[in-house]
Amino acid sequence: METEKIITKRESHSVNISAGKPDSLRKVVTSFTTLRAYDGQHIGVAGQIGKTDENELYNKAAEALNRGVPYPCSLATDKKEVDDVKKIFPSNEIVKVSSSLLARIEQAAPRFTASGKIELEFTEKEYTNSKASHLKYKGNNLEVSIAFKDKNSANIHDFYYGHGGFVYDEDAIVSDCKMLADAFLKEVAAPEKKIPIALDRGAVFSRTIGDLVPEACCNGAGKFANKIGKKLFADTFSLVVDRKRADEKSNAPFFDTEGTIDNGYKLIDGGIFRGLLSNKRSASLFNLPLSASAASDSFDSVPSYGTEGLHIVDTADKVTDIADSFIYVAITSGGDIAPDGTVGMPCQLCYLVENGKIVGRLPHVKLTANLFDLYGSAYMGTAKNNLYKGNCGSLDVFDYHIKK
Repeated sequence: METEKIITKRESHSVNISAGKPDSLRKVVTSFTTLRAYDGQHIGVAGQIGKTDENELYNKAAEALNRGVPYPCSLATDKKEVDDVKKIFPSNEIVKVSSSLLARIEQAAPRFTASGKIELEFTEKEYTNSKASHLKYKGNNLEVSIAFKDKNSANIHDFYYGHGGFVYDEDAIVSDCKMLADAFLKEVAAPEKKIPIALDRGAVFSRTIGDLVPEACCNGAGKFANKIGKKLFADTFSLVVDRKRADEKSNAPFFDTEGTIDNGYKLIDGGIFRGLLSNKRSASLFNLPLSASAASDSFDSVPSYGTEGLHIVDTADKVTDIADSFIYVAITSGGDIAPDGTVGMPCQLCYLVENGKIVGRLPHVKLTANLFDLYGSAYMGTAKNNLYKGNCGSLDVFDYHIKK
């Protein structure tokens, strides 16, 4: 019998924001262990939270083999350790940091009330198996998520700001929040001429994730059925599993839950549909390469699929290198995507960008298009969102006329 063990530890320090002030401080420390047993044909899984009795775990996993869950045994022998912890700010200063930031935001945007969360998270993940493989990762990241409400508005929230990554720059965050507040209060008319639109990276394409699962695609279901090897998108469009993403917001281990090390696997390369998300079961069943996308729904579940590190590859250094005037869709929710790729998305908050600057708020609009057209003939590229000074991800840009 072969075994593999995964130990995951997380420590988060978060400040809840209410009415523009720090409302509460929460520290959460979690630790859980997963042990999987293999007999060559089946898998047995057991898990524990907190302090672990490894003998008990081993016996439970061995007993679970009797359930007859089919799964191949393919254990690697890799050894690697990465310590990617960055100096952001001391965790015991998070209340002080939050108080200073919120006081400045209140001065910069006095007409708005802020709520949300500021969180500093540390992650440690370790993988070992009976073939002597040993992988270990340590990392951390910061997330600043703030919702703003106009004091004269009946809405629950009016606009949002999110900053993430490994650097805390208070001046940049305050500047960004003031810019958004000023732009929100300045209503502008929709441009008469056709200009591009831009949405958060993957805001449209992420609706197809379920179609990238082998059990669907390889059995003739979903939008990509029977299309592996075919040119579906623009030459500049690529979709890759990269656990250390270019936007440097990700605090992800370099390996998945089965110990497969990220190798930059491309599902779409230069517009050609190359592959699917996979774990060791689906890779064996459908003769697929491993994509380092195995994940677990819980600490004691059989591996499934995850999207950690899955993202559209940037085509330029910054979004204003692609277009300096466009409609920036800041908030979209709801809508749906049809089997043929037709997308309908209500866009609740849009800004007009001119000469690389957000100049005002546009009326509500609706995006209705086809996925294959958007990332095909209409795709202009993806790049860092440099409309902000903070680290606010990347944008997908399309040559598409949005409807009022």
